[in-house]
Amino acid sequence: MNTSFRTTIKVNRSSFTIDYNTSTFLMGSCFSDSVGELLNYYKLPVLLNPFGVLYNPASIAQALNTIISNKTIQKDDLFQKDDLWHSFDFHGSFSDTNKNLVLKNTNSAIQNAHNYLIKSNCIIITLGTAWVYEYIKTNKIVANCHKFHANEFKRYKLTVNTIIESWNATIEKLKSFNPTIKIIFTISPVRHLKDGAHENQLSKASLLLAVDELIQQNKNCCYFPSYEIVQDELRDYRFYADDMIHISEKAVNYIFEKFKSVYISEKTKKTMNEVEVIAKGYSHRILSNNKTEIQKFAISMLNKIKIFEENNSNVKFELEKNYFKNLYQPIRLL
Repeated sequence: MNTSFRTTIKVNRSSFTIDYNTSTFLMGSCFSDSVGELLNYYKLPVLLNPFGVLYNPASIAQALNTIISNKTIQKDDLFQKDDLWHSFDFHGSFSDTNKNLVLKNTNSAIQNAHNYLIKSNCIIITLGTAWVYEYIKTNKIVANCHKFHANEFKRYKLTVNTIIESWNATIEKLKSFNPTIKIIFTISPVRHLKDGAHENQLSKASLLLAVDELIQQNKNCCYFPSYEIVQDELRDYRFYADDMIHISEKAVNYIFEKFKSVYISEKTKKTMNEVEVIAKGYSHRILSNNKTEIQKFAISMLNKIKIFEENNSNVKFELEKNYFKNLYQPIRLL
């Protein structure tokens, strides 16, 4: 009899690890942002969603293909709406009234991602939904509709076979581009209820079936069960945000601890704990007006950073050092 009153999802340790000497590339839904931001918080080398948040497997695969080929976005690839220029392949954060600026920023993102991906050890792909929107004028699936009218798109759900075929082709390109890279697939636990409750379940099922087959066919691919952890271990609305759709910070942190147990070594975890001490000091709200105490705190944190950087030369705290140096100002006599 299970007396813990909860279902625990078992996760086995991976054959490879993520540490401070490996580079991790993340693409996909907003759940990728959540995991990526935590990896970044601990100063692990990451590149997070260079095109912005992407949800469907077709758009994520297309973005990867663009990055691998280092394709340049042309002026004719952009569309104007409400005085803003957009790319259907990029998040709205790239949109602007200045067309040349959009071109510059999108192409810079592609170039930076290309340079980072070729040296990456691991790529984490988070798939959000199998539902896609195809722009009728071009017959092309878009990553972001940019609030164009719905009647300008054809909406449909990708089949399992379509996802498998497109991703097998992308994985082969990725292998040629970076032969040693490992691919971690995960399914976002965030429900896409705008698609409909039943439609969301069909969508997640399609993604799960497709990813399972991809892992069977590609030895460099594996799966992390973030979706299952939320569905089974955290099936309570206290683990959701106020909108009751996105998961809460507490849930993200719980999943991240599971992720660490699979992909992070004990040695790296100890280093992450040291980084967190400095990070907490940097975010600490100083309430005292006692300059002597503030200086002592700043000196203490600067010493911690110095010792850490001496033992971890590839981890830098430039922003934090400047902050603590500004706190440490000699007391001026009036």
